[in-house]
Amino acid sequence: MAKKQIGVKREFRHEYELLQARMQGVQPDIKRDYYKQFYKSIAKAADQRLVNLERLSQKKGYSEVKEWAYANAMRDIRGSFGEGAKRFNRVQPNNLNSIYKNINKVLNFLEAPTSSKQGIDEIYQKRAGTIKTKYGVDMTWSKTATVFDTLLWKKVGQKYGSATALKSFGIIQANKNKIMRALKENKPISIIIPDEVDPETGQSKKDINVERTINKFLRYYKKDVKTLLSGKS
Repeated sequence: MAKKQIGVKREFRHEYELLQARMQGVQPDIKRDYYKQFYKSIAKAADQRLVNLERLSQKKGYSEVKEWAYANAMRDIRGSFGEGAKRFNRVQPNNLNSIYKNINKVLNFLEAPTSSKQGIDEIYQKRAGTIKTKYGVDMTWSKTATVFDTLLWKKVGQKYGSATALKSFGIIQANKNKIMRALKENKPISIIIPDEVDPETGQSKKDINVERTINKFLRYYKKDVKTLLSGKS
């Protein structure tokens, strides 16, 4: 296994691929020991990120960091090691398939942008700024992460165009209470968006395309809208 070098960013997935190549044709008992050793190494790195996120959640502007990757990691940890478990670095089973599954759970966490402050700042803070500049949609990094981590965005982002979809998401989030109440009561939902004043002409104008898109989301993607508004990925 490649040793960690000070000041060098670890490529966890690449390390795993190299290990898999080395283990071709190796006896299962020997292979198991190597995979357990590798799991322990990446689990320690993942657990340190969990600790860092817990500390980061106490800082201004980062109170929501324990959603997304952190929450998914906690579900994976409990699924693998029981309800009381809170960290990845636990004794591994002897079943190779179970070890493989646990390795992939840790790698998925380590690869998620929301697993570290650096990833959040580089991906979501930057993206939120771009969205505000390009589309005029004012979103915090956490709202940006919520949007791009949802199944709804994966279904509609390209289909309806980024600008229209993002504006629609922003208006849906602004009407969260009304929409969640209607979803809970299983009632029809429709949103009428107000006219916008064109800064160049001073004339009022409604973006009919955005209004239609919002109401398509509410009609055809109710389950995904609910997931978006509940803040779950």
